[in-house]
Amino acid sequence: MNILKKISATLTLVLLFTSLGSTLSFAQGRVSYQELAARNQQQNLYFDFFTLPSEDEGNVQFVTTFRIDYNFLPFKKSDQSSTNRQFYSPLALSMEVFKALEKKKPDDRIKVEGLESVSRTAWRDTAFAESYEQTQSNKSFISGFMKVELNPGLYNYMLQLTPGEDTRERTSRVRQIEINPYNNQKKGDVLLIESVSTENGKEQLTLMNFAQNVYYGKDFYALIHLPDSENDSNFSLTINKLEINREDTTRLQDVYTKNISKEELRNSVKPVIQEEGNEISLSLNKQMNAHNYALVKVPNSTFPNSIYSITVKREGQARPVAQRVFRSLWIEMPTSLLNLEVAIDMLRFIVSKDEIKRIKSGSQAVREQKFREFWESKDPTPNTEYNELMAEYYRRIDYAYEHFTTINNIGYESDQGEIYIKYGPPKNIERKFPTGEPAVEIWTYENRQFVFRATSGFGDFRLVSR
Repeated sequence: MNILKKISATLTLVLLFTSLGSTLSFAQGRVSYQELAARNQQQNLYFDFFTLPSEDEGNVQFVTTFRIDYNFLPFKKSDQSSTNRQFYSPLALSMEVFKALEKKKPDDRIKVEGLESVSRTAWRDTAFAESYEQTQSNKSFISGFMKVELNPGLYNYMLQLTPGEDTRERTSRVRQIEINPYNNQKKGDVLLIESVSTENGKEQLTLMNFAQNVYYGKDFYALIHLPDSENDSNFSLTINKLEINREDTTRLQDVYTKNISKEELRNSVKPVIQEEGNEISLSLNKQMNAHNYALVKVPNSTFPNSIYSITVKREGQARPVAQRVFRSLWIEMPTSLLNLEVAIDMLRFIVSKDEIKRIKSGSQAVREQKFREFWESKDPTPNTEYNELMAEYYRRIDYAYEHFTTINNIGYESDQGEIYIKYGPPKNIERKFPTGEPAVEIWTYENRQFVFRATSGFGDFRLVSR
């Protein structure tokens, strides 16, 4: 169970959009919790690109969906009194497509100077936040999509982003795409779907909208375009665990294989993209002589946290008809789990020094195995990869760090922090101010009570009674 691997496939804007596909498993070497905490507040932008059928059968819709975390955006204080609009940040995004003259390799630097612009589209919206804390969050976000109609051919495209009230556009790296007739694509797109519902007799598919990421520990659906297929074709789906480094991609093992059933096929349908609030969805409209898809549920809750590929093949053929890489993303991953040594050290609130010494002995692989075994023995849901107890424990450490750290003490090393880590949030907190004496804070739980007394004017409290 490789539960402590954080995978983030994002496009981060500094002055250019840069692809950051980084696999953060246990970082080796000494690092402090504070360094990890600073590292864990990523400013992420998630972009996905795919094609959909057009109303004009000779064209193809080229679509980009995106999600931008609030902590990336420059918010300003609003003069509106509405509680959910205390802060605002306007955002403009555009995509321009150019006719390419020659095919480039993936690592080649592509230019658009002198090329014919064939299409341009733009999107504008405003993000609102109800508190300053929300403006700094990577759990709140704004999302949308853009699309252009293209004839089959070779194109270069780029994005331009204008965050806040800045008038300067930030331009992405230019990329290239080859558009084939929709039913004659070399490989069909695989779209990652968060949930499926039915409305007015039509299936509504909510897109994951996390680039190639999916939520760690949660099942999802894959909508698979099956180009140039007959209604009686048989297909199989395989999910492989991958290892990606700078040199190559290694397929480690098959983790899931199934034959796609007739019930999972969606023949003669046309997906229509739409947006409502922060959700982007596809409506599968039945249409004569339209396009063939499969909608398959992926049991991701049983997969280790890693990188995978989905491969779909037609029976009797070796060449895939559709393929895609996806990665687990634990968006609220506790900070300690970014580093094995820190994660083991933080066990000190619930295990003895001798037990920590035992777990920390041996090679990196041995230490990681012993750490996993420790938490596996306490997993309340052993049939899934997500360990709720482990996540809650390390979340409490993050809470203690964020809420009890002062200029004199680190939050999880304070008396209040230690009690919070061991017992969780109290049912009631009462603060008293005795005349001529330091403030007192009383934490009440179901069957116990803790009394803390202030030791400074900077928020430091010492446990004086339990």
